[in-house]
Amino acid sequence: MLLTLLQVEGKIREFAAIIYAPEEFIPTFGSSNQTGLPHIEIDDRFYSLIVCENGKELTRETFDDPDELLFKVLHDISFSMACDRVFKDTNYQSFKERFFQAQKNIISKIALEYMDKVKIKQEKLSTQDNKALSESRKNILLKSKLNKTAKKSKLSSRPE
Repeated sequence: MLLTLLQVEGKIREFAAIIYAPEEFIPTFGSSNQTGLPHIEIDDRFYSLIVCENGKELTRETFDDPDELLFKVLHDISFSMACDRVFKDTNYQSFKERFFQAQKNIISKIALEYMDKVKIKQEKLSTQDNKALSESRKNILLKSKLNKTAKKSKLSSRPE
């Protein structure tokens, strides 16, 4: 049997209070305010987390397990809170490390298993990020070599 919308809201607000989540990060319940803030709906079989803006549905995720819905909502809240905490840092690597740590600190106040899941997601993102940086560096080096080769070619083809 599914939890009611009121029960889901109660659990989310209870956890949000533990981590001092600002109201603007907490989803609405039952209907959207059309600003891009997620809202939760429940039908006879599923919980849905929906993002709508200006009358358009942008995303919809469905869950049959209330704990998975709670994790997704709390992950998103802790993500937003972590961004707020470290947003002013302009150094990307330092920002990423501080952000990841802030998110883990926030969500660990609710459940250590949630922190473990966040850590796994963060490690996956770091791996993807490192691969992208590596590719970017390879492209920069390749372009640099091509430019040097082109310059040498131009210099050697000049009449003396």
